Amino acid sequence: MKLDALIDGIALRCSGPDAEVADLSSDSREICPGWAFLALKGEKADGAAFVPQALAQGANAVIAESSLAAPAEIAVCAFTGDPRLQMAELARRLHGAPDEHLALIGVTGTNGKTTTTTLIRQLLRGAGIGCGLVGTVLNAAGDLEEEAVRTTPESPTFYRWLHRSVAAHDSASAVEVSSHALCLGRVHGARFQVGVFTNLTQDHLDYHGTLEAYFDAKRLLVAQCDRFLVNADDPWGRRLLGREGHADYAVDRPARYRAQDLDLGPTGTRFALATDKGTWEVRSPLLGRFNVYNLLAALAACAEAGFDLDRLVPAVPLVSGAPGRLERIDCGQPFGVMVDYAHTPDALEKLLTEGRRLLPPGGRLHVLFGCGGDRDRAKRPLMAAAVAAGADVLWHTSDNPRTEDPERILEDAAPGIPAAVRADQSRYHRNADRRETVRLALADCRPGDLLLLAGKGHEPYQEIHGVKYPYSDRSAVEAVLGGTK
Repeated sequence: MKLDALIDGIALRCSGPDAEVADLSSDSREICPGWAFLALKGEKADGAAFVPQALAQGANAVIAESSLAAPAEIAVCAFTGDPRLQMAELARRLHGAPDEHLALIGVTGTNGKTTTTTLIRQLLRGAGIGCGLVGTVLNAAGDLEEEAVRTTPESPTFYRWLHRSVAAHDSASAVEVSSHALCLGRVHGARFQVGVFTNLTQDHLDYHGTLEAYFDAKRLLVAQCDRFLVNADDPWGRRLLGREGHADYAVDRPARYRAQDLDLGPTGTRFALATDKGTWEVRSPLLGRFNVYNLLAALAACAEAGFDLDRLVPAVPLVSGAPGRLERIDCGQPFGVMVDYAHTPDALEKLLTEGRRLLPPGGRLHVLFGCGGDRDRAKRPLMAAAVAAGADVLWHTSDNPRTEDPERILEDAAPGIPAAVRADQSRYHRNADRRETVRLALADCRPGDLLLLAGKGHEPYQEIHGVKYPYSDRSAVEAVLGGTK
């Protein structure tokens, strides 16, 4: 698309030639010949500093927040409004407003976004219906899949993936929509056919300040949705439902979509999906009550988007959920090992509840956990308290320390654990080296025990002192138990 046509009506000040723009990016590292580079000011750096790199990689246009000097053959534009909102408008226009050609389903909330969006894609594809995905673990369109970088990407990447879904003839796309994304305009302009609110618990208060502000950020999605679906069992969800009057789903309360007669087994789950249009018997391979909520939200969202439950329910036994979410590791050991992404007090509490239910009689529940650096410090003792309340043996270690001192993070969390537990060397173990802690925890497990490794989930790295090192809980476990190939 020609630059003049791309910016028409978006109120940018431009000079230079009318370049042909193939794509857009605010990341100079991914610029290709014919792309426009969007030089935005970030928290740590000004994109203007990376203009030379973008030009060296073939950018033929630069759009910045301030005036820039550039060669005469390069088109230069300046944002005149909110740069992030204008960037989203440019990306949506360049990619042909792809949200208008898909049943776009956006999922927000503290916990469950990744699994719910993954299940939406798995259910629809299992029913023979094409569905894309934009999320924490994976971005996908048709059969194309790539590892994701963040929960919700910047708007040029977001719209690029929606465009790929349209090109792949997908009927729908499921999108994780984080509170940061909503505040920063990453999905600005997109029209979601259905929005979903899963729950709200303490997280990201380093960014939002208060739970109320965090909730208000989540609520921003409502204005971009034709229909909205709310977890009526969540107190914040009920506030949203009461204000907005949307559809709801629940396990414990009356709702338009309700899971009844739950049978939570050690190898799978059964429940009756009751709706105002009928009842379906659901058999799922996923474990745990929280996965009932995730699956219920996915089925309800698809139904609200117009897809037939008669086609979707038969696909449920084939779903696998998201990687690193209550994922079993079986290397032939005489005890259980599971990996999960739980990294909030509420998620840990739910994880330990399910772990206790899956524990054989006489077995001990081991929980390996840590708290992330450069994030909400107030939740650290709350996370430790949740683990102390439900675990028989605590393995307190690092998550992603990022730029913080790992020992300081451990110190911040420790007060959440009763002093008597911390003094018991058979119950409480503290070691900042996560890989070594995994080895020690596995060595301490007896037949019939269950070890839950919380926090890292699917992540293939550990960030220490600002450097990302290759690491995964699964690989660490398999290296000890001999499961590597």
